[in-house]
Amino acid sequence: MLQQVRCFKLSIEFPGCHIPLDHESLVITLMNATETNTLLNRLRIVHSRSLVAYLRYAAPWIRKDSHGVVDTLETMADEVQRTADRLGEMILSGGGEILPGEFPLEFTGFHDLSLDYLLGVLIQRQENDIATIQNCIEPLTIAPLAQALAEESLGAAKGNLDSLQELVASQSDA
Repeated sequence: MLQQVRCFKLSIEFPGCHIPLDHESLVITLMNATETNTLLNRLRIVHSRSLVAYLRYAAPWIRKDSHGVVDTLETMADEVQRTADRLGEMILSGGGEILPGEFPLEFTGFHDLSLDYLLGVLIQRQENDIATIQNCIEPLTIAPLAQALAEESLGAAKGNLDSLQELVASQSDA
């Protein structure tokens, strides 16, 4: 990931003071901040552009007796938005720029499909999102606070997956 950069040492002199500045440490710090913000943006997009977030804008067809399912999905959508907001705040506090991201084009094919059908798709997408989040955690060892937030978002994503699986199980029992 990080390329070796040939660096040099600078000296800064003030009247009565000589401060050697290690340019290499400055470059590494800047590279770490850039890499951290890139990973945080990736996580933010995973959350803010998830299928559950998309369904807020393009509501599926819902049976009259599916209000419990709808309530669960609304709670999940609120949670992913809060996580995306927290990731955005961390990006901004690190001097980064928030990338908006886009919903996957394939989501447009889910318009007007039944919520019963979409539960299976939601589970599959959630599993993919969990894998993406897991791939971002280890590289964030360079930024412990960012890594902790990523691990927290992973726990929330796994909790959402459990909720979706419970919804499917309760519908098959009915």
